[in-house]
Amino acid sequence: MKLRILSNSLRLRLSQTEIETLKSERQVWGKTNFSNSEFIYSLIINDSEEDVSAEFENGHLKVKLAKTIAADWIESEQVDIRNIDDSSIKILIEKDFQCLKKRQGEDESDSFPNPLAETSKE
Repeated sequence: MKLRILSNSLRLRLSQTEIETLKSERQVWGKTNFSNSEFIYSLIINDSEEDVSAEFENGHLKVKLAKTIAADWIESEQVDIRNIDDSSIKILIEKDFQCLKKRQGEDESDSFPNPLAETSKE
């Protein structure tokens, strides 16, 4: 799972395998190790949630996603999810597409095929 943080916005991009893990285990997570601590970030399907929200505590960023929103996104061609109430932080969750221009050393084998790839070859 890729995480991008910019000011008061979070962007998570999930591969095909990560979305399957989210579907079966109701959560997916990543971790970055620093010399003196670790940073954990996770996306969690939450039954009591009605939207998308985020909280940060003890070095763990938890993005919570409503069960109904998650199910609709996982099972469809829908590309992204955004939180409705973005008064404190904007959250964007996306399916991770392959880049149109390949970058050396980057493995995109588990990314979704880019729908624009066919039109860019014409």
